[in-house]
Amino acid sequence: MAENPGAEQNEQNKQQERANRILDAASELLQRWGYRKTTIDDIARQAGVAKGTIYLHWKTKEELFMALIMREKIVEGRKAQEAMQNDPEGVTLYSMIKHSMLWALYNPLMKAIMLRDTDMLGDLIHSQLSKMDIEQQIAGFNTYLTYMRRQGLVRTDIPLKTQVHMIEAIALGYLISDQFLPDEYQISLEERAEMAAETVRRTFELRNPNEQEKQEVTSHFNRFMSSAETLLQKEMGYERPDSGQ
Repeated sequence: MAENPGAEQNEQNKQQERANRILDAASELLQRWGYRKTTIDDIARQAGVAKGTIYLHWKTKEELFMALIMREKIVEGRKAQEAMQNDPEGVTLYSMIKHSMLWALYNPLMKAIMLRDTDMLGDLIHSQLSKMDIEQQIAGFNTYLTYMRRQGLVRTDIPLKTQVHMIEAIALGYLISDQFLPDEYQISLEERAEMAAETVRRTFELRNPNEQEKQEVTSHFNRFMSSAETLLQKEMGYERPDSGQ
């Protein structure tokens, strides 16, 4: 029987579109009701598909929501990557923190992921897939930070693990600082992102990279992002998911 590459591609596109429609529905319900209260039946109704159709893509509710989280990380990660590459600062710790913070501050789901919000994510944050994702993310950032240290762009008098802990604490602090301050001390999301980035810069960065170093750091960062995206896609079970926006 002759193969029909065109028909096969069309079928793959349909499956991808359907998977993204299901994930869009899951995202909306997750932010509205939280993980514990959202059921597969709810998602099927919201997406306009049969319940059994969802199980063609994911075996469990946990796998579906982990796929959603991974898709969000890929889509938003691409946006942050593009923003960093277009930033006059180049791919520095400053620009990385600034654009990562903007990514989280403007996306409620990403903010919940970074803060490990149990109200929204429930037991999902304790899943094995979630733990693996965090470990891979930290390992990738460690590799990138090690490169920056070796180039003399950031401080090396602080142990790497301590440095990672401090950067994480700074970022998380600025994500939730508005909850503890009265109205007269509130600032815009852009200001919070810039202040977090400036705190990291003044604490860790030693100098600005020259043009050659900017290119090298950008290339190294792109490899880090590409590797992270490949790992996420592998765990999701299908390639290059796009936002349903």
